Amino acid sequence: MANIPNFLEEEDYDEQPPAAEMTETTAPKFGEPGFGKGKSNPRKGTPRARITEADSSFLRFAGMFPCADAEAFSMLRNSQATNLNPVPGGLLSIRGAEAILRKLHRLEAIDRFRHAGTGITSYGLSRNGFGYARGYGHALEHGATMNGISLERLSHYRLIAHVAALFASPAGFFEDSLGVGPVSLDQVITEHAMRGAFDPVKQGLDQRRKEGKTSDFGAWRKTKLSQAIEAMKAGKLAPADLIEAHPVLLTLGMPKIEGVKGKAIYQPDLAINLDQSRTGAKSNSLLVEIELTRKSFEAYDAILRTIKAETDQPYVYSRAVYFTIGNSVGNLLRKVDAAGDYGLFASGRLTVLPITHRDGTPVQLSRRIVVEGR
Repeated sequence: MANIPNFLEEEDYDEQPPAAEMTETTAPKFGEPGFGKGKSNPRKGTPRARITEADSSFLRFAGMFPCADAEAFSMLRNSQATNLNPVPGGLLSIRGAEAILRKLHRLEAIDRFRHAGTGITSYGLSRNGFGYARGYGHALEHGATMNGISLERLSHYRLIAHVAALFASPAGFFEDSLGVGPVSLDQVITEHAMRGAFDPVKQGLDQRRKEGKTSDFGAWRKTKLSQAIEAMKAGKLAPADLIEAHPVLLTLGMPKIEGVKGKAIYQPDLAINLDQSRTGAKSNSLLVEIELTRKSFEAYDAILRTIKAETDQPYVYSRAVYFTIGNSVGNLLRKVDAAGDYGLFASGRLTVLPITHRDGTPVQLSRRIVVEGR
């Protein structure tokens, strides 16, 4: 295995000629020009850039949310004190985040990709970056890179990262609209983490189907949830630990019942775990969708039926939030909710919010095409 340069613990210095190759000069005597300046330091040089503890939070975020842009990273922390700015205030600037990202790219800790159509640069953790992040204690068990992500999906992944950063930001962007203050990245559960918990179950159900046995995930999940509820009632499982103990329950699924069109398997874009202080049966956690394009009426009907069934007995999720661009998705969701008499909007169990920049202005999907030579 190739050796990876250690930027975490040491500061290297620009190379200087060996001492034997330097010209030795006689020190000037008292009163002569140059007296008092002394000899130059043979180790003199500029310290090379290195990854700091503060930088490691960027590495963690990049590993959790490939395709994040500089604005998302800028919302993760407040500006830090410097000699020129001893009393910082507010979030790190986007230019400040870009400077850190340039350094991390120079150190081969992150990869980057500039979309020629939108002009936006996205970032993801490199192979070396995973090692550096783990050196600071970030396990990234379900981390991912940008490798293999299609251009068609890039904007979706970028805005998932954007919404995740809004939740994790110390600015508290959702204190008014959702009653949710800043959360730690430990509380933000990614699609990759949900898939990591779900895939072994899916493989087992696939094998059962091949054997001609029942392979209904919704029925399997209902049984699993019932077992967890019994464990909580018996005092064997703390309610606050339900999601951590059984992350597969974050993937929803309705049992197959003739005439009922729910989602057999439904995995949201994000889950926000708000159950750290939970002591009772009811969860506080959020199901989060980032919806950039509108689905069909029928598709939303199956989704809202599934969300209603879940939030009627809120052991895992109590609310769902859709983040959208424009009014098209929200308007259709309200029509579907009314047609199905689900009452999700009226009860506060479903909310639609615009995706906004850090300054509160709505995000717009740029579809600008760059033509060579223009």
